[in-house]
Amino acid sequence: MRIILFGFDDFGEKIANYLKDEDLEIVVFDEKEIKRAKEKGFKRSFYFREIDDDNLKKLKEFDIAIAALKDEDKNLFLSLSLKELFPKSKLIAKVNEKGNEYKYKLIGADKIINPYEVTANRIMTILKKPLTLKIIEEIVFEDNNLSFAEIEIPKGSFLDGKYIKDVDKEISRNYNILIIAIVDKEMSENVQFITKGINHKIDAGDILVVVGDRDDIERFKNDLYTFKGA
Repeated sequence: MRIILFGFDDFGEKIANYLKDEDLEIVVFDEKEIKRAKEKGFKRSFYFREIDDDNLKKLKEFDIAIAALKDEDKNLFLSLSLKELFPKSKLIAKVNEKGNEYKYKLIGADKIINPYEVTANRIMTILKKPLTLKIIEEIVFEDNNLSFAEIEIPKGSFLDGKYIKDVDKEISRNYNILIIAIVDKEMSENVQFITKGINHKIDAGDILVVVGDRDDIERFKNDLYTFKGA
């Protein structure tokens, strides 16, 4: 099975290390990334100055393409070009912003990798007991830009009194974070994962467990304390 990986930043390197025993080639559009790939021992690495049909047509037929460029716009353009030029090959695309998932689906990506959801699912399989700061500090994320946090709902915030299913998608879209669980201090110390299907009513004092970029999490937290509900 022949695989071509596009992009060699931190995320791309992790993919390459996982697939190093496969028939793998790496294609990058960044001079720093080609240097990095060569230094890491990936000799079958190639540098293209631009993403265009002429360059992509130089590639031999492959079974799977993994579009993992750091720049979202370039990754979308690359994904579209690959589907048009190699319609029989499977395309796996990394999405950098959750709100752009639908664009990759429209392009025809066969599989979409969302680092936020991957991290969230991994947390849900690891944690069996109530979250503590000590547990949070001990978990190491593969992507250093990702973090997760416990955020207590302040009294009178714009989420106070809302139901989790009514606000989950809006929060994800506006802040680019995922709510993965909630702790209701009045009912129990146990973590309730929102994937369980329970439409929990959010009250002041409840704790949301969220995954996202540290800056996005901080922005969400600040807005909770700044903007009050109706």
